Order: sequence, then structure tokens, then C-alpha cells
Amino acid sequence: MKYISLLSLILIFATAISLVEASNWSPEDYEIFSLNDKVQQDLGKGASFYSWLELPNGPKSTLQEISKAYRKKSRILHPDKVSGSKSLKKQAEERFQRLSLVGNILRDQSLRRRYDYFHSKGFPRWKGTGYYYSKFRPGIIMTVMILYIIVGGIHFVAMKISRKQDFKRLKDLKEETKKQAWGGSQIPPADGSSRKVFNDTTGKQFMITPDGNVSLIVSEPKKESYLISLDENDINLNPGFKESLFFKLPCSLWNVSLGKALDKTIDTTVVFENPNKQADITSNEQTQKTKKKIQRGQIFELSNGKKVYGRNGASTTQKRKQK
Repeated sequence: MKYISLLSLILIFATAISLVEASNWSPEDYEIFSLNDKVQQDLGKGASFYSWLELPNGPKSTLQEISKAYRKKSRILHPDKVSGSKSLKKQAEERFQRLSLVGNILRDQSLRRRYDYFHSKGFPRWKGTGYYYSKFRPGIIMTVMILYIIVGGIHFVAMKISRKQDFKRLKDLKEETKKQAWGGSQIPPADGSSRKVFNDTTGKQFMITPDGNVSLIVSEPKKESYLISLDENDINLNPGFKESLFFKLPCSLWNVSLGKALDKTIDTTVVFENPNKQADITSNEQTQKTKKKIQRGQIFELSNGKKVYGRNGASTTQKRKQK
């Protein structure tokens, strides 16, 4: 269920991005956007305030160049020079008004800076209720997917860091309890006895055997105490895809929807086996198999350096005594 809650948060965040984007524009920005749309409708796609005033230097034009070009264009497009029907005169008046607004924006330092920004970065487009960037504004589904990848990546990295920290904490705890049990030494007691210690840091009791194994003593009311062996290698430092959010989130969605209805849920449990324990088991099994294969009187040396003899085999020391 925690993955479902995370998906809900992602959806809310994606919706908020769309709303924030529209609310960031100022009234002056809306005026620039609207005027830019009308200029392009009138002069063609790609037309700009600078191209309309025939300024070859574009955004690098000086204020004097802009003022001179504006006065020249105003004389050409002045409505008094248009004769004909009322419709043509009205169009001339509207074009002249747009020219006047363009001149005001380019001659105002603050407004020109805003226009130059959108002129270089691209203008947003009108989308029903406001202006949005068409090429930068993904839909809700795309936004959710992007956030899903980002959050999944962060979750995976955080999981690896957390496990490395757990590994180090457990290893340090074992070393601390062994020193406490063995009187600050790394060498076990000469009598070969197990020691029981209470760790003040964790507030728990531990059992330390002569071979250095550390176990947590678990005591429950009305039940016998039992031991839980502590081994930092039981922690998987390299989690795989099935432990990541990329796998668990879609599986959780499936399990609470169609998977539950069809009774075909996906098991997301990941079992990690300590490779050291597996190696010990394999080594012991191999030793037992080797012992069975040794013939009477033969000497066989194992990979750990120990020698195994047949039933009637004698050690080197015994052979020397016989001589």
C-alpha cells in the first residue's frame, strides 16, 4: 500500500507542476504572448518584433535604431494612408495599434528583456486556459513516468546506501561486543567458554562464542530464550531489479487490482542467501563426498590443507613411529 500512496503523491505533484507553470506568467508576459501571436498571424509564422521593424541586428539593436525603425514603419502603416472600405481601415487601425505596442515593448528596458528571453528560449502556446510550453510541457502520463523514473532511481540509490550503512553498523556492533566479552582483546578466552554481555548502546544482550560468532539473545515472556546469529553478510549490498521501486510499484498496482480479481498476484518477496554460508555448506558436502570416495590406505589432501586418511591409512607421524 505504501507504493500506492507514493503513486498518488506523484500524480498530485504532476498536476501541481501544470498549475504552477500557468500561474508563473505576469500580466506583462501575457500581453507579450498575445501580441506575438497576433504579429505571427498577420505576418506569418516566425515573424518577430525585430523582423517587423526590419532591424537587421535583431536583439542586438540599439535604442536609437529601434526608435528610428519604429518611426519609419509608423509613417508607412499609418491608418490615414489607407483608403477603401471600413473593413480595410479597421484592419489598418488594428495593425497600427499592434505596431504601437511593439514599439513600447522594445523601447522599455524591462519589457524588452522579457521579450528577448522568450524570443531566444521560445514562446509558450495558448492551451485552452493559459499559455504553456508545447515542447517542454509533457502530459500527465508523461510527467508521471518521468517522476516515476526519478523517484525510482533515488529510491534505488538510497537503498544501496542504507544497506552499506547497516552492514557497517552490524560489523562494528559485533566487534564492540567481542571486545566487551573478551576484556578489550581480540583473542578469545583461554578456557574456550562462551560469554554473555549486555550492550549499553543497543540495550540488548548478546552471546559470543569462542570462535567469534555473535548472537542476539531474544527473551520473550513465558517462552524460552533463543539466539539469532548476527552476520553482516546476510545483508545484500547489491540489490537487484526486483527489490527496486521500478518492479515493486507496478506489481503492487497489479496485486490490488486485476491480480486480486483474477487471483494471480505477483510475489515481490526477495530471498537473499548469504554466499559465505552457501560456500560453507558446499565445502562440507564436498568433504563428506570426498571421504566416501577415499579407498582404504589412501591419503587425500583437501582444499583447506587438511588430510583425510582411509580406514587403514596411517599418518606420517605414525609411520615414523612404526619405523
